[in-house]
Amino acid sequence: MQKDQSWEQLEQELWQDKQRVESIPVPENIDLSIQLGMQQAKQQLAQRQRRSRFRWATSGIASLILLGLFFSIRLSPAVAAYVSHLPGMEKLVELIRDDKGLQMAAEHNMIQPIGASAEHDGVRFTVDQVLMDQKRMLLFYTIRHEQPGHHVELNQVKFYNQNGEQTTAGYSWSSRGDNEESGSSLEQNRLDVYWQDTTHIPDALVANVTLTVDQKQLDTPFQVSFPIDKSKYESLKETVYPLNQKVTVDDQQFTITKIVVYPTQTEVSIQFDPANSKRLFGFDQLRLEDEKGRTYSFWGNGIVSTPDGETGVTYNLESVYFEQPKQLMLKADGIRALDKHKLQVVIDAKTGKLIKAPDSRLTLSAIRQNQDVVGIDLSLQVGSQDENRMLSVGNDLTDDRGNQYEYVSGSTSSRPAEEPNKGYLQNSSILYKRTTDKGAPQEYRFTLEDYTSRLSTGFSMPITGQ
Repeated sequence: MQKDQSWEQLEQELWQDKQRVESIPVPENIDLSIQLGMQQAKQQLAQRQRRSRFRWATSGIASLILLGLFFSIRLSPAVAAYVSHLPGMEKLVELIRDDKGLQMAAEHNMIQPIGASAEHDGVRFTVDQVLMDQKRMLLFYTIRHEQPGHHVELNQVKFYNQNGEQTTAGYSWSSRGDNEESGSSLEQNRLDVYWQDTTHIPDALVANVTLTVDQKQLDTPFQVSFPIDKSKYESLKETVYPLNQKVTVDDQQFTITKIVVYPTQTEVSIQFDPANSKRLFGFDQLRLEDEKGRTYSFWGNGIVSTPDGETGVTYNLESVYFEQPKQLMLKADGIRALDKHKLQVVIDAKTGKLIKAPDSRLTLSAIRQNQDVVGIDLSLQVGSQDENRMLSVGNDLTDDRGNQYEYVSGSTSSRPAEEPNKGYLQNSSILYKRTTDKGAPQEYRFTLEDYTSRLSTGFSMPITGQ
């Protein structure tokens, strides 16, 4: 009996969604065959059994999604599972499911279907959809090899306008590793693009993409052209909260200058006081929180932050654009900081020992020197909250002779410490190449870009509605 009731409830929810879809007006310029197909489906609906109505509701929603007439990530629970399995949309749903702001942008019809491809060497690159506003573009793509058992991956990307001029933008993407494990020869992922010149976004873009197959770069790039539908976002102007509110923690000051909310993200601009005795690296769990306790933070996809002048940083959080909360608080659980006189790490090139380090938790495991190549292995003992926050030493290796070095490669790993209750041991290996010849050095030096030491507390500051 319970099973029958669940089925009746499921069918009722689907029927309600069908009625809601039917009420959406169809544009006059829609393709005639689609209009006829929808009308035919409506006429046949009354003659079908319940199982057929179930199929109509699913396919009807699919058609409207693909046409850009209707999109909802947060459908009723009964329907949401089916939406995530619709052709071409299930991966997009997966790629934005952890970001409430992007979900809301999708719900507000900001998805642009593209479907443009380029193919050679047995590999096809497809731009599936884009979701964008005047600040950021998320490009959802598919890489497919015609033969199974290959690992395909995005390696490099550049964008050009219709005149062949390269656009000024920052890019971010990560390898998912799905096709490497499954041998499916398929990669579906997203690319985050951050416009540097927001006043001249082109009407169309050409993506120049370099791919790798089994870790080997293909010689010929893939070029895919696609239009930009600016009507999707032009009327959605950003919301600016000018603040200029100072925060002081442990005699260290910083100023929240402004918060700018776009449909795809929220930007929090912070200026750090140059007179601080400590270098403030960043914040633990920086987030916005509304009156219902909902939080908007950075979920690990895209660019965490960008420099803002010599002493400032702009942090990117989830968007609150479509939520329109009555109250907002800006919070952070902790502030990572280190005395400025402890920022530099010095290594004795002859003995291979640390001459200077911020504390005893940082140790030198090994140093490898072979002509103009230098390899440095470091270990840092951290607590459980920093298990996945890897040591950041930067790329500015110098020595006492004034030689210059360029960063070649690096790797990091984390494992439990050998002693019980001692947290985790992070291992970092960095390889540099000396580009000048001013003599053999006695010392190597580099400056820490982040470190797992903190001020005594975080902060909380009202933004609106207080």
